[in-house]
Amino acid sequence: MTSQQDPDGTNGGRYVGPRAHDPVEENDPHADPAFITRTKFLSGVAIATGAVMTGAILVPVVGFAVADSLKDEPAQWVDIGPLSQFPEEETSSIAVSGPAPESDRRVFVRRRGEELAMLWNRCTHLGCPVTYNSGSDGYACPCHGGAYDSEGIVTAGPPARPLDRFDWMVVTPDGQQVARRSDPAGLADASDEDRLMVGVPFSVDDELQPYRLHGPGEPVTGALSNLYPF
Repeated sequence: MTSQQDPDGTNGGRYVGPRAHDPVEENDPHADPAFITRTKFLSGVAIATGAVMTGAILVPVVGFAVADSLKDEPAQWVDIGPLSQFPEEETSSIAVSGPAPESDRRVFVRRRGEELAMLWNRCTHLGCPVTYNSGSDGYACPCHGGAYDSEGIVTAGPPARPLDRFDWMVVTPDGQQVARRSDPAGLADASDEDRLMVGVPFSVDDELQPYRLHGPGEPVTGALSNLYPF
């Protein structure tokens, strides 16, 4: 072995002789910003899975919550025939076609003296078709036991509100207005030849006050009406 000698004759300085082993500098992968450990990878997978599941839950809920505002039915009138087809003191049933296939529905036309009402046969619980019973003068849902009285107000079962209704109008054969739901006084003077028109649907509360159309299961009043469907 040899060593360097300082100018003053003493030994010193860095050893430059042979070595038994030259250390090799190893790269630490953790110092690489792009390096992903197993823990980081699994954490990322868990976060991504959670985000997907949360989206899968929230999107339908939010969509259902805004469905009414996105699917407002265009205002239109459908002629369902002369008043002679809907005798007084009776409840008649008739199929009506809306502006789209999903708007097709069955309507109960109820005439009692100078009063007229059009009720939708869609149960306000989950949307099953209700039937009219002339013996009890009421409506019943075969799916979950919902029951309604002659005016469509809930008497039993899970429905959240009365049966939904339709705007209506009576016109002469040449199209002159005789009476309307909002102004029914002229109905008393209407003739059998006058035509009955059905308009857009709407919801009502237990006092039969009108509201915008709500979906099945959605209450129109109370705290739940503000929270539904959340």
